[in-house]
Amino acid sequence: MSAYTGPNASLSDEEFIEHYETYVLTEFTHEDHLRMAFAYARKGGAAAAVGGARRIQGLAERLGAPGKYHDTMTVAWARVVGHLAARSRASDFEEFLHDHPQLRNRSLMSAHYSRGLLFSPAARAQFIEPDLAPLP
Repeated sequence: MSAYTGPNASLSDEEFIEHYETYVLTEFTHEDHLRMAFAYARKGGAAAAVGGARRIQGLAERLGAPGKYHDTMTVAWARVVGHLAARSRASDFEEFLHDHPQLRNRSLMSAHYSRGLLFSPAARAQFIEPDLAPLP
């Protein structure tokens, strides 16, 4: 499995979170979403991962894409990453990602949500529990 790469990979976790919280990132990949949830989870568990992840709405607005924010996707991914991070012995995000390669699969939530529910306007606006399989 390839290493964590991308526009923000060279930042330390502290720098990455600082740039995320101050909306100075200019790109934000799927792996960056995972890293952000992992970093918050390491500080305060799954609840911190969810709280931190919801800040992405401000980043989306800053990047000129406010319509991209999806609350159910954001919370669901943060819960999964937070759950795995709490049980992980990984020393850093790259090791965590290596230990959980399934997280690179962007359609992972299709195991938990029907397409109709996940892509509904209601799910975009607020978190909805899954209809196929529970989240951790």
